[in-house]
Amino acid sequence: MRPLVSLLILTYNRPDLLKACLKSAVASDYPNLQFIISDNGQMATTQNLIRREFSDVFVKVVSAGRNVGLTGGFNYGFKYCRGKYVMLLSNDTKIDKGAISNMVNMVEKDKKIGIVAPKVIQMKNSNYLHSVGSFFTYSGILYHYGLSKIKNNPLYEIPYYTFSANGSGFMIRRDIVKKTGLFEQEFFVAYDESDLCHRVWLSGHTIVYCPKAELLHLWGATIGGTEKEENPKVWFLNDRNKITSFIVNLSLANLLIVLAIFNSILITWFFVNIVRGRTKTAIMLPQAYWWHIINFRKTLMKRKKVQTKIRKVSDEEIFKKCMLNPKVKYYYLLYRYGVIEGLKKYKDTKLPDRILYLSE
Repeated sequence: MRPLVSLLILTYNRPDLLKACLKSAVASDYPNLQFIISDNGQMATTQNLIRREFSDVFVKVVSAGRNVGLTGGFNYGFKYCRGKYVMLLSNDTKIDKGAISNMVNMVEKDKKIGIVAPKVIQMKNSNYLHSVGSFFTYSGILYHYGLSKIKNNPLYEIPYYTFSANGSGFMIRRDIVKKTGLFEQEFFVAYDESDLCHRVWLSGHTIVYCPKAELLHLWGATIGGTEKEENPKVWFLNDRNKITSFIVNLSLANLLIVLAIFNSILITWFFVNIVRGRTKTAIMLPQAYWWHIINFRKTLMKRKKVQTKIRKVSDEEIFKKCMLNPKVKYYYLLYRYGVIEGLKKYKDTKLPDRILYLSE
């Protein structure tokens, strides 16, 4: 019998998206699934939807009783998962029929794999990719390999190690979470999946991209804001959460390097936003810095826990498989044209052999 997979969907007041997401999940060809919905919004609406549209499927609906963000919602729902593996899905996704089977086939063959990252495709334009994994860089800004590129490019048709899966959906071994924890509750949203992935790497496990597992994602449907004018609160959370994650997870030597470069970029972008008249976005940076001053002691306590109880391998061992620094042009295009259009203009190259995944 195939191992049980718990499919955990997070939703927040979007029954239209949830219906489509759950419909795709129920259509999976994987024979042993547990369905759980963690509701950050109106639980009664979700329960009515399940009774009306999915009466022939047992779906457990749970709720923390309020909007506890992406991190809190998944953390709460995870407590009800019984599977050997847990497939985390945002409600703005649709999962391919064979995706779960292909991910389980991969992770069952290699006990070192902690997370499997699927091929995430843009729902509005299914010829383009949203995510095929992201690589760590010394700048602290992830290299989003494949983002906004044509999906059938041979570069993205092979399995390889990746630093981070995309938060729209990925599969994780449930027993690993006992060691690493799931999401950092305080993050709420933004960089939460990458922080978790970093801890999975530190625990001695790996993260692998599975090109045979496809997931459609409606980009930005659950966060708010547009690419040209993002929600200022997301900027605050992104800056705050990244700095927290670096302090907690990196070795001291690499922390000093990454913080120096990353903060230089943030300060430069602060002044760019001021010049452009985007003051609401700009002031999120000093607010993030102030938060860190107030909470510095608490952050150091988290660092001590990760470095003494979770870390099993060095940064160098991790970076060998999942660090890839793009050309300077990557950063220029990213900030000049934005994520979607900017990275569409950036040309990815063939990955080095050290990053390619060969089944052990």
